[in-house]
Amino acid sequence: MSRRHHALMMFLPLLAISVPLSAGAQTATATPAPASNLDAAARREIVGHLSTELRSKYINPVVGEKGAAAITAAATSGAYDRIVDLPAFTTRLTGDLRGVMTDKHLMVFDTSNRPGPSVASMPAGEAGIVRADRLPGGIGYLQIDGFANPWAFKPALDRAMAGLKGSRALILDVRGNGGGDPASVSYLVSYLVPAGKRIGINTIVWRKAGTTNLTRKPFFSEPTPVSFAGVPAYVLTSGNTFSGGEELPYDMQTLKLGTVVGEVTGGGANPGERVSIGHGVMAFIPAGRAESPVTGSNWEGRGVQPDLKVPAADALATTLRRLGQTPAAATIEAASPVSVFTPRTVPLMGGEAMLRRLLAGRAAREPDYTLLPPDISDAGRAAFLDTHRRLQPLGVPQAIQFRRPDGFGFDEFSLVYPDHTLLVAIVLDPAGKFVDLIGPDPSK
Repeated sequence: MSRRHHALMMFLPLLAISVPLSAGAQTATATPAPASNLDAAARREIVGHLSTELRSKYINPVVGEKGAAAITAAATSGAYDRIVDLPAFTTRLTGDLRGVMTDKHLMVFDTSNRPGPSVASMPAGEAGIVRADRLPGGIGYLQIDGFANPWAFKPALDRAMAGLKGSRALILDVRGNGGGDPASVSYLVSYLVPAGKRIGINTIVWRKAGTTNLTRKPFFSEPTPVSFAGVPAYVLTSGNTFSGGEELPYDMQTLKLGTVVGEVTGGGANPGERVSIGHGVMAFIPAGRAESPVTGSNWEGRGVQPDLKVPAADALATTLRRLGQTPAAATIEAASPVSVFTPRTVPLMGGEAMLRRLLAGRAAREPDYTLLPPDISDAGRAAFLDTHRRLQPLGVPQAIQFRRPDGFGFDEFSLVYPDHTLLVAIVLDPAGKFVDLIGPDPSK
């Protein structure tokens, strides 16, 4: 997949922009940003640039035109004239666009006042795998809170599934899963497909910018170290299950590989890309859509409908009772105090070497863009330049020590200096090219 596009990713901190508007609005209200004295010229330029990008890139050209026309008309009517605060303006634009485009991935946000992600905020686990448990009665349980890039996700999943080998039933818990890479979703589904059988699982359809031409990226099942084919499988969902997190229950349901238990999911199936709008504004514009080989459609706007609809908090107990456990524990902690999954203790190859190269080149006026994938987007180049600027004030550390993997697919490191320690989190692509860096943060 081109680096221009971010797959169904809500969970990466720099891409955590696919939240429902209400959640975003609550965050903005709880932590008000300082007024930015937004003037009429800036508002006009933001609306104009955003409208152009929507018309050029949104997966459905008719809907993209509808959104562009809506905010252009609002600006012309004077609806935005009293908004002088940039965060308030981007929130309003997001609401106006979602009102006519009904796409929960679509979002406009202020990068100038948006707090940067911190290493301390990164979730525990490894590449989205939180825990794996062997429950009484031969029931295997796997909690997946995100689908990180496949080169980090696959080895973590393989270790977790090896620990569940021989289970008579399998519970896949994505109640807290906000999204991820469709290649990783397909790999998990592959564990339920009969060995030696190759089936289509999902396709991402992309629009070529500035045209109505479409390209297709299919995902197929692939060999796995162990097989759970024929094992009764249950997928637990909530209203917070979103984006790539929804693909798993959708795929399992449409391919008749499992039963979905819980709540209707969030309803976001359109991946996209970050686009710089200017004036400190960034937009996440869906340039693609998921397409099932079974239905020819997806879960956009509707969510995945559970086979057994119960409150999310009751989904585990409901499933355990269905599997013959009485009484049934309501939480995995009550059902199984100790997980059999342990995150790795060594880094993925290349992370430390990349950190050393970034630090060695920090004094240069421009970063070394050869460290990036060749098809990186403009937004990706801008983020890399920002990383370079953040590293410029640092000295060369006495040591770089691996700290842990995290739930987003990053590897965390400590940069050790004589009088202090800084934390960073880095992720590379399969070719060893730079993707993202979180931090540096002071060590706690």
